[in-house]
Amino acid sequence: MALPLLPLSLLLTLLVSALCCGGGDADTLSMGKLGGTPDVLDSPYPVDDIAGGRLSSGPHELTDVNGTLYFVATDRSRGTELFKSDGSDRGTFLVKDLRAGPLGSEPRELTAVGDTLYFVAHDGEHGEELWRSEGRSSNTRLVVDLRPGPLGSHPESLVQLGEHLFFFAHDGQSGVELWRTDGTEGGTALVKDIAEGPSGAFPSQLVAAQGRLYFFVDRVLWRSDGTTGGTVAVKEVDAPPSVIVRPRALTQVDGRLFFFVSYEDDDVLPGELPALALWTSNGNPNGTVRLMDLPFPTLDGPLRARAAGNLFFFVTNFPDHGDELWRSDGSVLGTFPVRDIAAGSASSNPRELTAMDGRLYFSAWSPDHGDELWRSDGTPDGTVLVKDLVPGPQGSALAFLREARGRLYFSARETGKGHEPWSSNGSGRGTSRLEDLSPGAFSSAARDFTVSGRRVFFTANERGTGAELWARDVGYDFRVATKHLLWPGDDEDTLHSSPSPARLIQDIFPGPGSANTRAWTARGNTLYFDADDGSIGQELWRTDGTPAGTVLIKDLRPGPLSSEPSDFFVVGPWVLFFADNGVHGRELWRTDGTTEGTVMVRDIRPGSGSSQGDGTLVVLDGIAYFNARDANHGEELWRTDGTPAGTTLVKDLAPGAEDGSPRYLTVVGSRIFFLANFPDAGWELGISDGTEPGTHLVKDLLPGSTGSFPNTFTTLGSRLVFAANDGEHGEEPWVSDGSEAGTRLLRDIWPGPSGSYADTFTVAGDRVFFAAADPMAGREPWLSDGTESGTTLAFDVYPGPEGSYPLWFGALGSSVLFSADDGTHGIELWRTDGTPGSAFLVKDIHPGPAHSEPRWMTGVGTTALFHADDGVNGAELWETHGMESGTRLRQELVPGQLGALPYFFTRAGPQVFFLADDGAQGIEWWVLKLPDDGG
Repeated sequence: MALPLLPLSLLLTLLVSALCCGGGDADTLSMGKLGGTPDVLDSPYPVDDIAGGRLSSGPHELTDVNGTLYFVATDRSRGTELFKSDGSDRGTFLVKDLRAGPLGSEPRELTAVGDTLYFVAHDGEHGEELWRSEGRSSNTRLVVDLRPGPLGSHPESLVQLGEHLFFFAHDGQSGVELWRTDGTEGGTALVKDIAEGPSGAFPSQLVAAQGRLYFFVDRVLWRSDGTTGGTVAVKEVDAPPSVIVRPRALTQVDGRLFFFVSYEDDDVLPGELPALALWTSNGNPNGTVRLMDLPFPTLDGPLRARAAGNLFFFVTNFPDHGDELWRSDGSVLGTFPVRDIAAGSASSNPRELTAMDGRLYFSAWSPDHGDELWRSDGTPDGTVLVKDLVPGPQGSALAFLREARGRLYFSARETGKGHEPWSSNGSGRGTSRLEDLSPGAFSSAARDFTVSGRRVFFTANERGTGAELWARDVGYDFRVATKHLLWPGDDEDTLHSSPSPARLIQDIFPGPGSANTRAWTARGNTLYFDADDGSIGQELWRTDGTPAGTVLIKDLRPGPLSSEPSDFFVVGPWVLFFADNGVHGRELWRTDGTTEGTVMVRDIRPGSGSSQGDGTLVVLDGIAYFNARDANHGEELWRTDGTPAGTTLVKDLAPGAEDGSPRYLTVVGSRIFFLANFPDAGWELGISDGTEPGTHLVKDLLPGSTGSFPNTFTTLGSRLVFAANDGEHGEEPWVSDGSEAGTRLLRDIWPGPSGSYADTFTVAGDRVFFAAADPMAGREPWLSDGTESGTTLAFDVYPGPEGSYPLWFGALGSSVLFSADDGTHGIELWRTDGTPGSAFLVKDIHPGPAHSEPRWMTGVGTTALFHADDGVNGAELWETHGMESGTRLRQELVPGQLGALPYFFTRAGPQVFFLADDGAQGIEWWVLKLPDDGG
């Protein structure tokens, strides 16, 4: 019988008075109720430097199988494969090289069943299939080739039930269905062909509970005892056929199931269906009911849920409050928010939900303590701060919380230190840092804590070895001597005689997650940027290239919600940017690099609305120009000197509330060119000297209200080069000196209305290089000195009309580097000095017809940095002086063929900053120091 649904508002009224009343320090609780593992543990030690040198082997999927640790790691010669360890160098080795060579078999889904490890891997012959191992090369073998040939069956969601392993897989005949195995080929069988035929049922969310399996097929909950006859539908989630139903977060709690259902349908009126509902099930049709309608959490991401004791904990928001911790015992009255940790509309954003001893442990943010470790027994009074690791509002940005044999392990950040490993028995007194593995401000970002035998294993970063496997003896007072395996040349401080190696600056978002940087600028030797540390959202940071000098400047929007700083630009002593502090909308801010010196310049559009418009920002003679709107005008051209009084509207190009929308702002001499939507002229070229009279339309290239849509603005001396479509010649290159008479077509490269679609304009010396297409040569590199006669084909890289499709133009002195495909060597690195017919292949980095695909060519002095894939190392950091002999791999940042994909090279003084992913720390900032000559 369905449980009655109480109105959410009534339920919250009954409960809200209790939410803020939880009190008591975690230390006041009885120690007898907490984990009993000894508090004093031996110091951690590195187990083995698998990848060698500074490369990260990135151990992950750490899995205990009866006292033996298995894990997945990457080395330079064998790629990503399966390893095992007893905590010593001698006892740490490759189990089996399933896929010979540097590609690796990429094992995943490591699952222990008794003394056997099951996993999914690709040996290069069978595709992704199910494998098993007892720890030796001789007994590591393919269980069964479910889908013969190279495609693979792609097993997913490995779950043990009794003596069998169950999983989803595609055998090529039945589609994706539920399978079982006893570890033998003969004992591996399809449980049931739910959707008969090759289409497959595509089951998801496999969970074991009370001796049965539960899973979803579309909107239907199923259960199985592992037999064909015992695999039956339990209940279909009720909703109109047009509504997309998405079951989520199926969780077993003390034999009962909980799950969420989201409903999506653009045709349904608001209020007709809940956005999200919590369901519960006892495994039978009548016991599967919708418990409560809920709002979605404020913060994006997967729904957070965890079983602890006999309660189901989850995170969502409720009226006038942010994202907070909820609980449910399977009844309506037993489902409610536990405590409003961040009182009012702010979100405490509980995360890292982890169960231990029947309680829930988690990280949460509060105005007084920042992001710290909390505990809950499901009651307001029993929901308490365990310990304020960093006293005050700063918070420790806790990460990687995991329970292992009655203790909690996690990483946390202290003042002056990076993220380092901590341990807790659940009390404040029993919570302490294990050790500062990376002394100073650099983060070891210890993670994946797994107890195996008498040791706790984890992955941690160290500047000399990257992310490798570490171990700590639990309750013993000895250490194991270790060695670091080096690969040839590592004892030099560089590869290929490079003056200095690139280094990871800081693992801002600890572990394999990325800091998600999207905007930055350099001021002097310092880089300003936005980043997400996993705790307080996307906020304002700076770095001088050292761990200690990489700091959060200010949490502009306190708590887990992001202010999302963007569009950084330098004006005098400040870096200006746009951000949303949650009160004023996206407005103009400035910083001098200090917390106190980071303030809003002006609330241009008062209230919660945002003033920021689209487009780039530029600086001319110490004044910044940008696109913004206020309460009386649409998006228009503004200027600022960084002060409130000096932030003013330049001109209302489209009078009133209409948008002039100036964008592509480009400085040429003492004026700014831009694209804008002019009344009666449409999207055309405009110019400004910073005054209202001096801001106007340059020329109506396509008469009428449509506009020629000028784009790709580039400064060439005292003129602007751009592309536009005047309706007669198609999109072609143009040039302007700011006057109507001096704004003219450079050359009709593809005669007639088709257009050459000139783009990627790049200036080197006194010429501009770009890509364009003509009927005879196809799309090839062109150059221009700003005159019609000086606008010519640079080189026909791929002779004939096919075209080489040049990309990634980058200046190197007075010449330009670019990528192109000549039809013989693949997409490789080329160079031209501007003399027609002088372009040449710099180097066939990936020999033969394969592509190295060089990208992000950026000149730094006499050298250019870029990334390319030589077919051996993946897309890694390369450098060139413009000739074959000076073009070489600068540094391998990630072992094997994964490739770190370095990009956005940005010079700041004697350093170059760039983003890269070393396979272990995610996409983070790296720094490369330049030699004294700058190149």
